[in-house]
Amino acid sequence: MGFLDRFKQAFGSKSETTDSNETEYRDPLEEQMKKEHASRQQSVIDEAMAELEGENQQLRPEPVSDSPPDYDVGAVEAEDLLVEEETESAHSLLNLIEHESVEEMGDHLESVTILGDLPEEVEL
Repeated sequence: MGFLDRFKQAFGSKSETTDSNETEYRDPLEEQMKKEHASRQQSVIDEAMAELEGENQQLRPEPVSDSPPDYDVGAVEAEDLLVEEETESAHSLLNLIEHESVEEMGDHLESVTILGDLPEEVEL
């Protein structure tokens, strides 16, 4: 490999030499910005700690979901679950709303268009 390395050095591009005198650019406001950032960070931490240590914290009560009385039968024993009753199928009829006419439901479907392959126009 010695021959190939000498060949590359002779005909290859020369590597650029860097000046060792060049110094890295330093922002004159860097120190001030670091101090301001540290003070903002510390103020946020102090506020959070003050909030956590405060004695007037109020715990929000968890909302209790009340089931409708039609569905909730209260305390049930295991034997009660094995008894077949006629009321088991009646749960599908609970909270059923019957409309006397379509007009009371509103006209929100007047501007509806049906998209797709239909052989004839459908009226709503």
